[in-house]
Amino acid sequence: MKKGFVSIFKKECVRIFSSPRLLLLMIGIPALLFFFYSSLLSENVARNLPVTLLDLDKSSVSRQLVRMIDANATMDIAYEVTDELEGQRTVRTGKSFALIVIPKDFHKNVQNGLAPNVMCYFNGQYLLPAGLIQRDFQLIAGSFAAGAQIEILKKKGMMPEQTKGVITPIGTDSHTLFNPFLNYGAYLNLGFLPMAFQIVVMIVSIYALGNVLKYKRGHELLEQANNKVFVAIVGKLLPYTIVFFIVGFFMNSLLFYKIQAPLNGSFAFINLITLSFIIVCQSMALFVTSVVTSLRTAMTIGGGYTALAFSFTGYTFPPEGMSNFVQGLNYIFPFHSYLRFVISYAVRGISFNGMQRTYLIVLSVFVVIGIISAPIYYLRLKKGGYNV
Repeated sequence: MKKGFVSIFKKECVRIFSSPRLLLLMIGIPALLFFFYSSLLSENVARNLPVTLLDLDKSSVSRQLVRMIDANATMDIAYEVTDELEGQRTVRTGKSFALIVIPKDFHKNVQNGLAPNVMCYFNGQYLLPAGLIQRDFQLIAGSFAAGAQIEILKKKGMMPEQTKGVITPIGTDSHTLFNPFLNYGAYLNLGFLPMAFQIVVMIVSIYALGNVLKYKRGHELLEQANNKVFVAIVGKLLPYTIVFFIVGFFMNSLLFYKIQAPLNGSFAFINLITLSFIIVCQSMALFVTSVVTSLRTAMTIGGGYTALAFSFTGYTFPPEGMSNFVQGLNYIFPFHSYLRFVISYAVRGISFNGMQRTYLIVLSVFVVIGIISAPIYYLRLKKGGYNV
């Protein structure tokens, strides 16, 4: 049995390292995707989002507000228009993300303490720019209004210390946890990189297992394994597991040391979880390869299954906001449990609790599914391969 395992293992290693296509798919494609996503989000925070300005007041006070808006890192006043319809057109055509309208008599109303409304129309179709613009616009408008109110109170004879108490009677002290710099690169890449990686793991593992069946070499593989199906499976998949673990180690190093995602746990343990996730993906690859009737179908299903996984992780949209059915459906994708576990352990620094144990149990279930499907794979090998 040992001799058969070593023979299969060596043969698969030779196959990997003598095939430029396999090396490109296993190492080149993940590296390219890692580079693409990390470069795409290299700025970490969205800056200089183009907005349109309509200043109907043209006063020194309105220009002061304009300077505050333009000085903000998020917004860049790219267009200044003379009427509202022209400004709305820049938003509708995608030239800018928002239209800011400063009304007539703005200076006069501010001096009289009449609280004029500065309007901001933003494109809610783009959630991230809309959220950033809305947040910073409200912050700027609030700061400007507070400053104007303080000046009015001072003119009425109130001391500076008293004006602060009137403007902000209740102080706030907020703290951003886990991602204090609001680094979108770290936040999104924690999901994007493993998502791309698991697709490659699934496709390559299905190809490795299904290629034998496609070309009717099942008898040959069983003979090498002394008719032991687990020897055949482990012997074929282990070289890929080792290569994928190296790629996964590189991915985690990039995430936590180059991109600087928060790391509040053991880096070694994170890599151990990544290795477990690779084995889970290979177990599901074994299941898919066993139950379908052709390699093409298996790779199509495997690719679609892993590609859908990100949509069901509840990463960019909280699962608590989904229906109970969809919340349960999330767990049919191992990527959901893996990503949730990494976020809880590595980012939040939470020690093992009930939810984390649930994620590990779910991952174990997928391995069991793979083990259960091994007898089906054995029958296919015994027949020589796929019937079509």
